[in-house]
Parts: sequence; structure tokens; C-alpha cells
Amino acid sequence: MKFLFLILTTIFFLENNFASDKLYLPFIVDLNKLEAMKSNELQKGSIDVGKNIFKSRAVNCLSCHEAPIPEERFHGNFGPSLIGIGSKYKKAEIRIRVIDAKLINPETIMPSYFKIQKYPRTPEKFFDKTILKAEEVEHIVEYLYSLK
Repeated sequence: MKFLFLILTTIFFLENNFASDKLYLPFIVDLNKLEAMKSNELQKGSIDVGKNIFKSRAVNCLSCHEAPIPEERFHGNFGPSLIGIGSKYKKAEIRIRVIDAKLINPETIMPSYFKIQKYPRTPEKFFDKTILKAEEVEHIVEYLYSLK
């Protein structure tokens, strides 16, 4: 069973290693460093816009994570606390987690916010699309990086 898991994990990483060039554009994913850089065409995100996206029901980050947003009543405790995340990770390390946390931990339940959805049971309105736009990813990255 462990052998099968090892083979499947290896295939997953090899597949992503070759697919990452196109799958995550306009981001440049480095699977060796577990980082994602933004391309020059993307503008720097806004902390305030990122905070609003972060706490919105559209991405629902607070359902799993705790964040320093005291005006929001309910914070999750299932995912790691994000208080101080900007002191722990570089922007590129935060970005890859927002884009597709499964690149780091294939068993995570965190959604892949910038991965094209092509699963058989994906609703048609989401098929071949990402949850967030590249600009929205950058806003969230700036917000999370500001949490020091």
C-alpha cells in the first residue's frame, strides 16, 4: 500500500512538474523551491483589497483559518492560523499555497484557487476556469504577507 502511495505521489509531482508551465499562467511555479513567482504583467496587489477578498464568502478563508480580523466574529481553527504568516513565508511561498496548496501537500483539503477546474463533476459554469483571477491572488498574497 505504501508503495502504491509512493508511486501515485511521484506521478502527481511529475505530472505537475511538466504541466506547471501552462497550468498556472501567468504565474511561474518552481516545484523544487515550492514557490510561485508572479509574471511582470501582473501588478502588485493591494492589502486592503486582499483583506476584503480574504474575508469574503467567495473564498471563505475564515471558515478554516484564524486571522487578525477582530471585526469578523467567526474564525476557523481547522487550518493553520494565519496570524504572523508574513514573518514565516516569502511572498512566493504564500503565493504557491494560494494558487494550489496541493502542490505542497497533495492531501490538503484547501481548495486550489488558481488551478483550472477540469474534473468530471465540476459544474459547467466553473469548468475550465479558476476560482480566483490572477489579480485577486496577488491581492490576497499582499494581504497575507502584511500579517507580520
